[in-house]
Amino acid sequence: MQFSELTLRLLLIFFPGILASIIIDSITSHRGRDFKVFLLNSFILGLASYFILYILIGINNFFVKLQGLTPKLKVTFLKSLIDKQAAINIKEVVIASIIAIILAFLVSAAINHKVLHRFAKRLKITKKFGQLDVWSYVFDSPDIEWIVVRDVENDLMYQGWIEAFADTYDKNELFIREVNVYTNSTSEYLYFMEGIYITRDPNNLVLEFPQIGSQNQQEDDR
Repeated sequence: MQFSELTLRLLLIFFPGILASIIIDSITSHRGRDFKVFLLNSFILGLASYFILYILIGINNFFVKLQGLTPKLKVTFLKSLIDKQAAINIKEVVIASIIAIILAFLVSAAINHKVLHRFAKRLKITKKFGQLDVWSYVFDSPDIEWIVVRDVENDLMYQGWIEAFADTYDKNELFIREVNVYTNSTSEYLYFMEGIYITRDPNNLVLEFPQIGSQNQQEDDR
């Protein structure tokens, strides 16, 4: 696979955006994305990183002028992007990459904590909860800890607390700890296990939650 000089130039200039997109994709839950979406996100995050750098340099130059000195710092990003003869400022790319890493963590935190959806719900703009599906909505809730899993096909019932879970309903994976195992039909106690990994056909599983939130919180909700 060969890259043209222009492609390599763009990859270098937008390295901060590509780096930020990789970080965000790695630490947030999302469905599969088209490569075009990844490129678009990289482009936007790259522009945002250089824009933040531009603001920081502008603030620095403002204080330099107040001291009666001539500012020496400037952003050459746009010139490097438009003029293929202009040299790429590697130092600028490195600083923008550092900014992009910080930006990626902030964006990831906003996505994982559903900041946009919570704000929109508070303004009554939307009723969407932000997670990929109801599975992730349920298991992401801080109010849910204990679970009862009924395996209808194998006539088993597992009771324990949730240690880990799959990001989406499609994967349907659960790891529960301190598990009491019963027969589902008669509730006969069978055995105890420190931890059990469960993955089944979703149609054969029934999930029950004996307690959602603390008792005080439930009373407040009423």
